[in-house]
Parts: sequence; structure tokens; C-alpha cells
Amino acid sequence: MNRAGLSWGVKGSFTRYIDSMPDGRRGAGYGATDTGHGVYFFELDDASGYDPARRKGLIKYRGDLRYKGHEGMLFVMIVDPWIEFREAGAVLTVIDAEHWPDREHRIELATLVPVGPGADRLPEGWEQWEAQLLPAGVEVFNGVYAIGELLEPVRFSAA
Repeated sequence: MNRAGLSWGVKGSFTRYIDSMPDGRRGAGYGATDTGHGVYFFELDDASGYDPARRKGLIKYRGDLRYKGHEGMLFVMIVDPWIEFREAGAVLTVIDAEHWPDREHRIELATLVPVGPGADRLPEGWEQWEAQLLPAGVEVFNGVYAIGELLEPVRFSAA
């Protein structure tokens, strides 16, 4: 984590499930890389709309992550995660796969909550936030997980 970006394991149990299937596949590209053990790094795309002092605005990351299995019956796509800081808190959004390849439609995948003291040691400038699944995120995972289900922590830097 020497450069700005977003590091995320999505959902560990889901990744292990995909890896256990004979035809399970997962891959990353277009700005996303697999760093090992199911954790992905998404490149920083644009943080010009983010004010870190006030923790307001938008941080855009880029990358394409896909999971496949069950002879094509299971397909999950997570593309271009953005963190939107709002009055009520932070939200992780991604491109809506239902409108693919249109990149203008986005969905709210998870709410983000800062992790307090005792979080994993991170390099300077990096933060770790807890991710909780939102209704649109439940649909991304075909209803397997419930609203509020914890995903893997989101680690990010915008500098």
C-alpha cells in the first residue's frame, strides 16, 4: 500500500466459496489487481472533489472485479468503487451491473463506518472503515446476504 488507492477483500466467505467451486473463477483488471488471499487493490482515479479536513465529497477509484461460477449461473461484478461522503455518513457505490456497459448508473453497495482505535496498523494517510451491505448490495449478491451484513473492511487513501 505504497500508493493511493482502495484495498478491499469484498466478502471473505464469498471469495472462499467461489474458490471452492470446480468452475469458480475470479479476476481483476482495468485498474484493479489481486494482491493475494482475496484482497484487491483499486487505483485512485480522482480525489479532486474530496476535502479530507472536512471529510466531505467524493473519492473515485477504478477497477473491474468479477466472480463467476455454477456454469455461468453465478456472476457478480464490482466496477469502479467510489466513496461518497455525505451529511449522514459515507457510502460505497459501484457501477450498476444491470445497466452494463453504461457506466453512468451507480448503486449504493454499502454504508461505511470509520473503525476506531485498535484498527489494523495502516500506513500514514490510510483509513479503515467497516462496510455494511445496503439493499442494492443484497441484490448484487443475489440475496444471499442480508441488509447490514458486514463485508470486509475497506482500506483507502486519497493522497
